[in-house]
Amino acid sequence: MCSQPQAGEYVRYGGIGICQVARVEDMPFPDAQHMRLCCELKPISNTAMVILVPLDNEAVCAKMRPLLAKERIEHMLQTAHEQPNVWIDDRKQRTTEFRRMLSVGDAPVLLQLLHSIERQQSALRAVKKKLPAADIAVQKEAYRIVEEELAYALGISHEEANARIHAAVAERTV
Repeated sequence: MCSQPQAGEYVRYGGIGICQVARVEDMPFPDAQHMRLCCELKPISNTAMVILVPLDNEAVCAKMRPLLAKERIEHMLQTAHEQPNVWIDDRKQRTTEFRRMLSVGDAPVLLQLLHSIERQQSALRAVKKKLPAADIAVQKEAYRIVEEELAYALGISHEEANARIHAAVAERTV
């Protein structure tokens, strides 16, 4: 059984994004004959969506985590350049791994991913080439996920969060 969040608090739920915990109670899941302790999540980016997370399912609960603390975010942004490159040369393996990283939605890992993509993009620009469309799509989605968490956790605009992410992952020239 995973830790039980409290109604009203905000959590990150995998690649879905930031959600408010609407309620935590026994609910009919998956049907009226079966009651399970569930957490009802409402994504802030899609108020019409409702996600039920059965708290006795470790795999599903693993996608739900508290928002990052301000100190953790500041450290993450300052050390982005120190993280190892996660670029994978094989396109198929890279797509699979990058999609997996997106589905987890872990901001520090996604910041590392963004920095690796930026490194590759800089190397390709030097030889007048571009990133494949699949990598650009991953890059956009990773920015969206990290930007949302930073903006919400730090209480800043999405534009400011985006600028801070870009500054952290930009390929530095020496």
